This record gives sequence, C-alpha cells and structure tokens, in this order.
Amino acid sequence: MIIFDKEATNPENPVFLHIPKTGGKTLWDLFERQQDTIHVWHNRYFKEYPKPIRFFTFLRDPADRVISTYFYIRSYERDPLYQKVNDMSLQEFVEYVQNEKIENQPYNKSDIRNIRYRTVNLATRYLSGGDPNDLERAKHHITKHFDLVGFTDMYRESLFCMQQIYGWNIASINRKNKTNSRPEMDSIAPNIIQSIEQVNHHDKELYEWAKHHFLNYPHLTSFQDV
Repeated sequence: MIIFDKEATNPENPVFLHIPKTGGKTLWDLFERQQDTIHVWHNRYFKEYPKPIRFFTFLRDPADRVISTYFYIRSYERDPLYQKVNDMSLQEFVEYVQNEKIENQPYNKSDIRNIRYRTVNLATRYLSGGDPNDLERAKHHITKHFDLVGFTDMYRESLFCMQQIYGWNIASINRKNKTNSRPEMDSIAPNIIQSIEQVNHHDKELYEWAKHHFLNYPHLTSFQDV
C-alpha cells in the first residue's frame, strides 16, 4: 500500500523520498504489491522528525538524469515545458541548465527558466531539505536517517538490498515511464556531459560519495551468492 505525499507518523512505515527521473514509477508499482504501508514523497523534500522515521531513496548519475529529463519532456505532451523544449536541441537545453543568471528556484511550471530548477543539483535539494547547495547537510541526512540509498545503474543490487532490509517481494519488476526515444549515454557528446556535471557538481559528489558507501554495504556481501 502506498500513501503519497503525506506526513510520516509511524516509524514502522518507511518513506521513499522520490527524486524525479530516478526510476520512481517502477518502484511505485513494486510498492503497490507489498502488504506493508509505504510512504512515497513525490513532491516533498527530506524532513527531520523528532522521532526516528526510516527513509530510503534512489540516486542517478546527474548527467544521465538531466539528459533523461530533456528527452522525457520532449516525449510527454502534458509536460508544461513540452512545446518549448521540443523546439530546443540538447545543446540549447544544456545552455539553460548552465545559465547561472537564472536563479535555481521554482518558477511557474510553464516558465522556461524552470529547466534549472528541474535539473541543477536536484538530489542535493531533495536530500538536504530544500537547499541545492547544501551538500554537507544532504550527506548528514543520508548518514543519520536513511536505511538505503539505491542507484539506477545498480538497480538489481539496490533491489536486493531493499529486499534484505524490508523483507519485500521483488520477484518481478515492471519497468514504468521509460523514455524509449532517448539515446544511450555513450552517444552523447562528451562536452555536453562535462557541462552538465560541472553545474551539477554537488549532485555529482553526492552520487559518488553515496555509491562509495553503498559498495561497502553489508547486504552486498550476500548478493554475490544470489
């Protein structure tokens, strides 16, 4: 059972903090098939409670996430930026991502400036509690409050750890919300990837830091035998 975007009140019910474009809808389908109650925060940043609440999340390489966002917007007619982004090349989109004259804050959903809010240090924003530049707070919250940080490029391993922690049935996964029209990362120009990584330097460091901790996660020892 899923409860969307509501306050967490029971420490027994974990909270999945969903950072956009990290495979969330695929996980929602998995959560719906569990007997446990699972909070899904789709439009909420991390929040610290007086009593301990168990959180988990997924991260994605920031360059991969930004490129996925570009192709997703172009493929989804109901997205508020669909018409505007459809007239942009990937290079033009990345130029908006890089434009530091545009404040990294939410604008009207159809405002083209919203590109930066949807792409720049998004994971740091969600995990810090709202500040895209507070990397250290994001790390602190993960260390203190998160059972698990999974990774889209280590999906099978991440799901295995989730099963070990929560005891959920993950026998079958139905891939949801995949943008079939997007190219593979190795076909993207290296200068575009580098430009995205430079402006997403907090997310890049957070991703690499969290992955280092994940690779030393005790449940992965038994994964090798599966």
